[in-house]
Amino acid sequence: MNPIQLHTAGATVQHVGAFSNIEVPVVAGNLPADVREKWVRPLYFGLRKPHVKEFLESHLPEVDDELIYQLLGNFDWRPRVTAAYLVALSGRSNFTDLIGRLLVRSDVCFAGAVYCLALAKFNNAEGISYLKQYLAYYLKQTELWFDQGDAMAALIFLDETNGTDIASEFMDDWIKFIANKSNWNLDRSIAHFNENMILIQKLRIL
Repeated sequence: MNPIQLHTAGATVQHVGAFSNIEVPVVAGNLPADVREKWVRPLYFGLRKPHVKEFLESHLPEVDDELIYQLLGNFDWRPRVTAAYLVALSGRSNFTDLIGRLLVRSDVCFAGAVYCLALAKFNNAEGISYLKQYLAYYLKQTELWFDQGDAMAALIFLDETNGTDIASEFMDDWIKFIANKSNWNLDRSIAHFNENMILIQKLRIL
């Protein structure tokens, strides 16, 4: 992909880090137009758009693993965000490892926040491990303004759900990370994350 294509796909900050060699499936070529129109266009801007509820009522039963692999394998933030929402909504915890690998690689913007939602929705040891790996590394990369707030919010949500205290392990690093980020606010990140988790739960039981 050339620089313009990379930027359009969401690779706005390209970095070589500790997870760059982790393998994830990448499908060559553009996503088929019918898949993009049917699945990506209605969902990639989030679950609060008009008619999302009606869309999911009629389409969520059609979601299968093949579709998820196709969307996650496309190197573009839009289908990957769509896939992560569908994974969370359909409860496909078999995608924990792939979602986790995509999170720690952080190849494209916007998707990481929804990966964190999916991992928190799964609430399993593997997903928690990926969130911890992400924070252990990216909180120390103070120049990378990625999805650290969402990952912290996800761990705090899981702590409250499971009666654990994992997020406290990362609080010192969080404070150092936001030292030069005056507009970053953990309480705001937590509130936004919890609102999205509640929305996912409501939409899942349609």
